[in-house]
Amino acid sequence: MENTDIIVLTAVIVVLFLVFIIATVREFAEVGKADYKVEKEGGPRADLMRFIGSVFNDERIDVKKKIRIIDAVKSAMEDDNSAEEPEEDINKKKENQ
Repeated sequence: MENTDIIVLTAVIVVLFLVFIIATVREFAEVGKADYKVEKEGGPRADLMRFIGSVFNDERIDVKKKIRIIDAVKSAMEDDNSAEEPEEDINKKKENQ
C-alpha cells in the first residue's frame, strides 16, 4: 500500500476537525446558558467619547463653541500621537516640509 501515509494523515485531520466542531458547539451552548451583564465602557477613550457626545447633545452650547471644543480635542489628540512617534520620523517630516 503506497498511500498508507496519506490515509493515516487524512484520518488524523478528520478526527481533529471533528474534535474542533464538537468543542465549538459545546462552547456556544455554554455561552448561551450564561447571563452576561453589559457594563459601561471605561477608560480615557470612553470618557472622551462621552464628553464629545455631551457637547453635541447640549443645546445650550452654540455651534461656534462646539467647533472650538472639537478643534481643541483634535489638537490634543494630535499632540499625543506625535509624542509617540520616534524622533527620526519627526525629523523626516520636518525635512519634507
